[in-house]
Amino acid sequence: MLTTDVGLGNQAILTKIDKLRELNVGTIVPLPQLIVVGDQSSGKSSVLESLTGFSFPRAAGLCTRYATQITCCRDLRKSVAISIIPRPDADESLKSQLLKFRFHSTEINNHELSEVFEAANKTMGLRMDANDDNAGVGAFSEDILKIEISGPEHAHLTVIDVPGIFRLPTPGLTTESDVVMVQNMVKSYMKNSRTIILAVIPCNVDIATQEILRLAEAADPEGVRTMGVLTKPDLATEKATQNMVLDLVLGKRNKLTLGYCIVKNRSADDNASTMSERHAAEKAFFMAPPWASVADRCGVTSLQARLRELLMDISKRELPHVRAEIEKLLHSCKLDITALGAPRADQGSQRLFLGKIASKFQGITQHALNGYYTGDPIFKSEPSLKLATRMMQLNESWSDLFLEKGHKRHFDPQWDDEEVVSSLHKNDQHPFKISLTKHPELSDIICTDEYDCPSPSEGPIIDHVKEVFKSSRGPEIGTFGGAILATVFEEQSEKWEPLALWHTSRVIALVHDYICQLLDKLCPDTQVKDQLWSTFLDEKLRDAYRHAMGHARFLLSIEREGRPTTFNHYLNANLQKKRKERMSKSFKDIAVPLDNDENDLYIPVEKIDEYVLNKDNAQQICDDIVDTLMSYYKVSRKRFVDTLCQQVLNHFLLDGDEGPLKVLSSESIMSLEPDQLEIIAGEDTASKRQRQNLAQEIERLEAAIKVLRA
Repeated sequence: MLTTDVGLGNQAILTKIDKLRELNVGTIVPLPQLIVVGDQSSGKSSVLESLTGFSFPRAAGLCTRYATQITCCRDLRKSVAISIIPRPDADESLKSQLLKFRFHSTEINNHELSEVFEAANKTMGLRMDANDDNAGVGAFSEDILKIEISGPEHAHLTVIDVPGIFRLPTPGLTTESDVVMVQNMVKSYMKNSRTIILAVIPCNVDIATQEILRLAEAADPEGVRTMGVLTKPDLATEKATQNMVLDLVLGKRNKLTLGYCIVKNRSADDNASTMSERHAAEKAFFMAPPWASVADRCGVTSLQARLRELLMDISKRELPHVRAEIEKLLHSCKLDITALGAPRADQGSQRLFLGKIASKFQGITQHALNGYYTGDPIFKSEPSLKLATRMMQLNESWSDLFLEKGHKRHFDPQWDDEEVVSSLHKNDQHPFKISLTKHPELSDIICTDEYDCPSPSEGPIIDHVKEVFKSSRGPEIGTFGGAILATVFEEQSEKWEPLALWHTSRVIALVHDYICQLLDKLCPDTQVKDQLWSTFLDEKLRDAYRHAMGHARFLLSIEREGRPTTFNHYLNANLQKKRKERMSKSFKDIAVPLDNDENDLYIPVEKIDEYVLNKDNAQQICDDIVDTLMSYYKVSRKRFVDTLCQQVLNHFLLDGDEGPLKVLSSESIMSLEPDQLEIIAGEDTASKRQRQNLAQEIERLEAAIKVLRA
């Protein structure tokens, strides 16, 4: 064995990587490593024996059924320690059993070693011969046998041996599934970008037929981390075969950046020679032609030096990246286990878990309703949760739309322009899109069709009022009955119903979407969230939305179907203003200029008499109806818009104690029955397993961080 020390700093790096592998970190973060792969009977075990100085048992079937990690360390005293690293998915019982397997000795013979390997195979539960009739026992294992060798002649080196590739199962011992399992195991080791692949190939076979090279090329297409190790050169007796091997070593037929090395195996019958005797025999063999021309790439000593160099290079280069990946993964695992919350095995923990969600929900919702968007960082990442802002945009745009198009027929153009000009188009009528069909559970409560409000019809409204008066007048003399005003008002306000119900539906959809979105953020556990909806929230929310829609319809019936009523002095002020405007316009029509000055007009007395006399009773009544209708419509529209926003939207949907935003509260969680708690917040088997897996992974990763920081 080569005795050159790798240096204390370098040895510390390699030791850290070995400890990370012991923690099974290599199953989740790729680690720098050397793996020895090859077809069965390729001489793989002999290469490992030459590299490590460890004599594997020669009995058939031993040390080929699982990955074997062999670590050589320099020490003044000789020792061998053998243990098992459990497979990643081992349950606690099996893991405890595997970890109990330990062997340590300073002197060991082949017979004793065979017994140790047999005991390891039994502990892993392997089927070693055709006489084993236990159908549940496998021939291969994903556990790792760890062998630590110390002695003064060793330098630090870790290599991993994986089972040899084979194509045909052995009846009674291996199956087709074992063939696939071994291939997948080998592939999983080879695909690691931090793995140096030692592909062992006998010199006396056609390289093109070697399965291992095909697998290596698939894992390392550029050939930058694969080294070929040619074995059994003493069996390459033909000149053509020897020349082919030399061409590979010299790079003439070589696709591998790391090239090829040649080592000589001990014969199958050689059980007595020592390691030093084998090295001497190998050295003498390669001094003879044709191998002397490539002596620097021949022999185990040359291979050891090259492998230590490669392992050290990749370890130094990749260790900072390994640490960064471990830290990132640890952070992610902690976030995932935090999202699961505390374990929920009893009523107290279940109620506390849901109570925290409800408390957080109410806190954020109060900020959303008050427009206090700096109160929680969620508003920065989820701007659609700014509920107060979105409600103001919806209400203002709807109010403007109601003002512009809410009446069926245009009033007097002067009256129309009076308010419309000052506020029309002040806001976009569609500030943002709200889908009314996004949530199927609302389809039987809200109006799911968009309402495109038509513009008021053109033409003087007085003509329509005259028709209604003719068909509906009563016995009144010189005036009109309240029924006529109610009739024309109900007709003039017929678009109020679709406008009000459409707007209420939009606000319900907005509130419901807010609740869904916020709950998604506060409760990432899909099962808990789904149970919370189906068991508790769904029907209560639907009831709240029904109340809101019902109250909107109630307000519509009060305003449109009842007797026109108001005690607002604004009605009389509007009515007098309209009468004054009508009279003023009529007088202007009969005014004449004084001294031909168009700006100085007067009305002759005889003209006034003509104006009064020419206006019949029916026309006067119809003018009064129009004036009253316009004045009352203004008062009613403003009252209805404000009442709908205040009562239906603000009270029933936003602020009321029975509103949808108050359904999920700490009080409601406290009122849940024990069976409801278990259904909603009880952990299922999958959640418990996920929590357990995350806890185990966090434990491994934290231990890995300690190793890296040491």
